[in-house]
Amino acid sequence: MSEPDTDHDDAAGYRGPADVVVADERATIDVQLSGRFDPLLGRHVWRGRLRRLAESLPPGTELRPGTEVTITVPGSDGPAVARITETDLWGSHMVDGISRPPYGDHPA
Repeated sequence: MSEPDTDHDDAAGYRGPADVVVADERATIDVQLSGRFDPLLGRHVWRGRLRRLAESLPPGTELRPGTEVTITVPGSDGPAVARITETDLWGSHMVDGISRPPYGDHPA
């Protein structure tokens, strides 16, 4: 049996520094972002981990689940929007993308 023919990259992502904006507050932090084509949704979906976000923003900055963040990585075409989904055991904030990903080489 042959493999199905697909034009979708299963391993797209970015790891490194990024500018993150939350409620007009900006920080440059380490991020790990990854995505894949979801055949059920018919589009590229992405999520990621934002390390040391709370420490890099002023005290009292809202970082609850549902909070929108804007992420820009070096060399990207522009910012991407994500929502915080949870805080992991190490204090990193997990996000789900709600726009095109901020990294290149991904399917539309």
